[in-house]
Order: sequence, then C-alpha cells, then structure tokens
Amino acid sequence: MTDLAIRFLNDEDEPVTQEAVDKLVHKIRKNRISSAYLSLDEYGEEDFLSVDIDNGWAALAFNSWDEEGNAHMYQPVNSEYEESQADAPVFIGGQTPVLKRNALNDLNLAAECVLHFAKTGQLYSGLKWEEAE
Repeated sequence: MTDLAIRFLNDEDEPVTQEAVDKLVHKIRKNRISSAYLSLDEYGEEDFLSVDIDNGWAALAFNSWDEEGNAHMYQPVNSEYEESQADAPVFIGGQTPVLKRNALNDLNLAAECVLHFAKTGQLYSGLKWEEAE
C-alpha cells in the first residue's frame, strides 16, 4: 500500500506509486506532458483531478459529486488574471475552453497542485479555487 491519497493515475495499467507521481510532477514542470488524470477511487470515476497542458498553460479541474449525485467542478483562480475574461491557450479535455483566470501559466505551481492532490486528496491550499458555473 502507498502513502498516496490517489488510487488511480492516468490509466488502469499504470501503478500508483510515489515514483510514478514524481515522474508525472517532473514532466509537468518541464512541459513534457499534455494531460494527466488522478482519481481518489481505483476505477478513476469519482473525485478526480484532470490536468491539461498546452502552450505553457495548465488547466486543472477537480470533479466531484455530492450526496444527491450532483456534479461539481472546481478550478484554480490565477491571481495574475483574476479579472480577465479572455480564454487561455489551453482547453479542458482538449475541447472545453477555460478562462485565463482559471488556468495556470506557472507549470511549477501546477505541478505543486498535482503533487499535493496525489498526497492528500485535497486541493492545493496555496491557491484560491472556485466552482465552475
């Protein structure tokens, strides 16, 4: 068993190990990956963090469901672009636009968010997060 909170990483064939998480974090920091998927359940279906990276920007989206089965998605707030309504040059899942206010242009910070989620199952507290409308 691992000390990580996540139980699923990218696909069913990839074991969830500290080494795998460290490699993922390194790839995010170096802009050598286009997407990642971390989940708190072993099937990757519930309470998951998706990461999409393009053009030096990262779109992070935490998806969860409440007791009534309603879906909720939370995104970080980029303080540098908090008032911006412009689209970022990255898309969630390769197709859903994301505002610059909800995308990160600091891949080290994005990597920190991923590492924190992998270890704790919680959103990185060094950033403000908001529910997507």
